[in-house]
Amino acid sequence: FGRPNEVRAVVDAAPLGYLSIAAHGHADALSLMLSVGGMPFLIDPGTFAYHTQKKWRDYFRGTSAHNTVRIDRQDQSVIGGNFMWLAKAKANCEQWSSDEGCDQFVGSHDGYMRLGDPVLHRRTIDFDKTARVFTVIDEVSCQATHEVELFWHFAPGCSVSLSAKQVTASHGAQRLLMDFYGDESVADLVQGDDSAPLGWYSETFGSKVPCVVIRQRAHIEGAAKFVSKISILS
Repeated sequence: FGRPNEVRAVVDAAPLGYLSIAAHGHADALSLMLSVGGMPFLIDPGTFAYHTQKKWRDYFRGTSAHNTVRIDRQDQSVIGGNFMWLAKAKANCEQWSSDEGCDQFVGSHDGYMRLGDPVLHRRTIDFDKTARVFTVIDEVSCQATHEVELFWHFAPGCSVSLSAKQVTASHGAQRLLMDFYGDESVADLVQGDDSAPLGWYSETFGSKVPCVVIRQRAHIEGAAKFVSKISILS
């Protein structure tokens, strides 16, 4: 760590929040954050507000503000107040292994098992240390029709472009390439959208700035798999 070739990835498979009401929790199960050479790329968008501006309080702790999967435009956990959750997604680290060549994480959460047609989200993350490539596999297990969204939030200061299902991003001297493979998904780029809201970052309490979000969307009938390949180029 702290060297030019540093690759730092963090995945969230922890409990939702503090004590029984899950205070301070965010609906971010299985979200992924990534920095390369000390430069942030995939980020957690922060908090922004606690007791005021409900729209923004709910957005910053909602699923669409994190690098994970959202089903049917619902949060993984159900908000019950500024610091309370009524239904709490339970995340689970199913497997973790690490050696000189590869790291692998496998995790799942039950937040969408509450839906009329229950949905299980399982995420596998493989990091090939020699090739410096992350492969993120999102498996959505269900029986009926659902809308699936995957979000990728880039740090302010990143230069990001999208062409079909390929993203090029640079931050300082660091560059990466993202390729998407999946069940008829489409991708778009969003930045600083007030209406959704979507594409915001809060570094400190009470302040927010636009950030780029790549959003993948698909309508599925039954189980589906989405693969995101993140290649570090420098």
